[in-house]
Amino acid sequence: MKSVFVYTSAFDTYSLGTDHPFKPYKATMVHELCYRYGLFDHPWIRVFEPNPAAGEDLAEFHSPEYIDALKSCNGGHFDFTMLHYGLGTGDNPVFKGVYDFSLLVLGATLAGTRFIITGEADTVFSPVGGLHHGGYGHAEGFCYVNDIVIAIRRLLANGYKRVLYVDIDAHHGNGVQDAFYDTDRVLFLSLHQNGETLYPGTGFENEIGEGKGRGYTVNLPLPEYTDDEVYVRAFREIFPPLARAYRPDCVVAQIGLDTLKRDPLTNLRLTNNGYCTVMEEIRRSCPKILALGGGGYSVPDVVRGWTLAWAILNGIKPVDRFLGSVGSGVYGHGQAMEDLYDQPHRVSDALRKSVDIYVDNKIAYIKAHVFPVHGIGA
Repeated sequence: MKSVFVYTSAFDTYSLGTDHPFKPYKATMVHELCYRYGLFDHPWIRVFEPNPAAGEDLAEFHSPEYIDALKSCNGGHFDFTMLHYGLGTGDNPVFKGVYDFSLLVLGATLAGTRFIITGEADTVFSPVGGLHHGGYGHAEGFCYVNDIVIAIRRLLANGYKRVLYVDIDAHHGNGVQDAFYDTDRVLFLSLHQNGETLYPGTGFENEIGEGKGRGYTVNLPLPEYTDDEVYVRAFREIFPPLARAYRPDCVVAQIGLDTLKRDPLTNLRLTNNGYCTVMEEIRRSCPKILALGGGGYSVPDVVRGWTLAWAILNGIKPVDRFLGSVGSGVYGHGQAMEDLYDQPHRVSDALRKSVDIYVDNKIAYIKAHVFPVHGIGA
């Protein structure tokens, strides 16, 4: 195994605003907690400091007009024409350095992609990446650039014939879906809160691709109050069979943590126990994994969850080397290693019944309309 954690403290210099839920500095907190738990102390692991991408890298997916608009906002000045490109909204505010920040996000993701392509690494994690809403000609949903689309295109252009993209963020990855909706070279799989109850309002089970891509877009929308037990069951019924049938050369995973029950923007009820089980399934699915952070807006919970994700990706048991030290509870824990994990949570029986019925119907649709395309159950 050869693993790379892609990180730079330069992310700390950018802010979308004091009241904005997206906090780039959480990457530094993950880096510090991974260090505390000995998750870099192995010969196959390196921490790599990325450089910003070049402007021409953005052009591999985004329109010239949008790139020019984003660049014009870099000084932090807004005019109303920017709204045409989704810039200057509550979700995507104009702030000083917004273009530079976007290039740094993309640079980090592309550095990880390069390590996969060259064989210098088979496991990569870039926490400030996974901006899955960004469109060809606009920003949306806290995403100014779609680093995922550009990364997958790089993989496809460098000999990777089949890429499995799995998205476990609570929000549907509409920007990535749109980019690969008509191809069979990317298998897109997203589990997310139902678009009827959460932005971006897409990702219904009948969105399964078109043309050569029919059956290669897989959406499993989930109802509010989905907990660990239901989520893990749903994931296991859909993801492993598809991964085995597709046999991807690489898995690109958006491992957002806004599925957690304390997240302020969503309505699912997971703990990081269920999240860890899903991460273990993703780890088993392919020798090569490019993991990207995505969403998550209860910062202490995200920091603990991504620390656990990095441990799972590397097959390491975290050990707190600062247990009992002054200030050891800065991330909301510190008594023992087990405190990285959340307390178990299960919704009421009344809620569970309706959630189970809803999820079973969605799974049945996927098995009827997608599985036959891949020869599953034939």
